[in-house]
Amino acid sequence: MKLFIRKIYESGYPEDKPPKDRVTFILQKFAEWFPFENTDVMNHNIDPVTPAFLIKKMVTASRGGLCYEINPLLYLVLKELGFRPTLAAATVKNKDEWVLDGTHALVLLEIDHEKYIADSGFGNRLALAPLQLDGPEVISPAGAFRLRSVSTEKGAVVMEHSADHEEWSICYAFDWAPVTWESLNRMKKTIHEHPRSPFNKELLIASVLEDGTISINEKRQHKKWMDGTEETVYFKNEQCLLDKIGAQFHPSLVKEVEKYKLK
Repeated sequence: MKLFIRKIYESGYPEDKPPKDRVTFILQKFAEWFPFENTDVMNHNIDPVTPAFLIKKMVTASRGGLCYEINPLLYLVLKELGFRPTLAAATVKNKDEWVLDGTHALVLLEIDHEKYIADSGFGNRLALAPLQLDGPEVISPAGAFRLRSVSTEKGAVVMEHSADHEEWSICYAFDWAPVTWESLNRMKKTIHEHPRSPFNKELLIASVLEDGTISINEKRQHKKWMDGTEETVYFKNEQCLLDKIGAQFHPSLVKEVEKYKLK
């Protein structure tokens, strides 16, 4: 972890800036370094989620992960940098349907006596900045984001997203309460095994770019730019899939996808 913290400082960590700016820098670096990807699910890697596991997989091997991996690593980094984060669990809403209860990990923060969340593990829908509870919306290449106090059956706080900066939809809901590291392994088990899990059916890789978003599954690569234009490239064969992944992400991710495709 010390080497990774050194990398953060060497990449320009603004230690003389206000806390919110420092957290924003970390979130932007996490989006750059750690793609949202489910290859461990597809390869049936059931190693428990621990600090040592996250450092080995993500920091040493330069891999990405799912929310219960990316955001706990974010938690560890923020703690090392002097913040006082806690882990929380939310329930994701897909269109009009709540998905699996409490299977989205996120980070709770207090900055200047105000409540915020930090989330680097929500696919390619990332605010790239901390969201203040009942505060202003935040704009990123993925759209607009806000955090509001709204009573739902899944919690009293909702994170909302707007792709067009006009119509808002709930991404997930939660209660402002910490969860333990044991909860992360419950999330992992559910995501790996539950028939309604959205992440155990096919390969998924997603990230926020400087000027838009990208997502890759086994059939195609889709990019969407901030100006609303989109591009979809369909793969003719598995090599095309691997080439697209290799052009965008670290070679370690290509190797994990190869393992999955060779099964």
